[in-house]
Amino acid sequence: MTKPLPTKQRIIDVAGEIFGKHGFKSATIRKIAIAANANIASINYHFRDKEGLYRAVLEDIFSTGFKKFPSAVRSEKNSGPDQRLHTFIRAMFHRFLSMEGWQGISGGRGRLITREFFDPTPAFEDIVDTYIKPQKDILVSILSDLSHGNDSMNQLLPCAISIIGQCVYYAFAEPIIKRLAKDFAPTQDNLDRLADHVFLFSLGGLQQINKAPVNRLWDDANNREEKL
Repeated sequence: MTKPLPTKQRIIDVAGEIFGKHGFKSATIRKIAIAANANIASINYHFRDKEGLYRAVLEDIFSTGFKKFPSAVRSEKNSGPDQRLHTFIRAMFHRFLSMEGWQGISGGRGRLITREFFDPTPAFEDIVDTYIKPQKDILVSILSDLSHGNDSMNQLLPCAISIIGQCVYYAFAEPIIKRLAKDFAPTQDNLDRLADHVFLFSLGGLQQINKAPVNRLWDDANNREEKL
């Protein structure tokens, strides 16, 4: 027999379903308590209020995903930046889209992630600070190593955002991708193939960015912004 979940975790799981399906405003502590077979006092004890519970749900979802699919692997600490970039991209694909990642989360909790990416609540600020900004720093460091430290942050940061953007598009645009190129749909069996493609595509883009004419374009754009 499966051992019952502790009350706190059971509340988090049920709350994630309800928040995802109904949104923060429409979800009520009473609905969550009934669905979790818990009393309102226990929810207040563990989470203080509805906002505290919502933050705990987001933390649980994101921490689980990043623990399962870390962007940097200890065994690759001394690996080249190209291998680290491949690991970073593959981790993003599997974190978002594999059945062991967020794609495998039941309906409501999966929708909660989508809600936060497209219409973030104030609670998402903690997620950005705890998880997303450190990911950006990891990726920028990899890109700096790939360019041998020759590029400035003004050049590296847009590259990092572009790489992340490719992965995120596959995560949220599956219905469109299926209609445009069915063979490239982000299915479970396709994830490594898509990660390889984004990796190679990104390496090619980085090589172009590192060329002097392109660098001058960046510098010219920055100079125009400074004059404005």
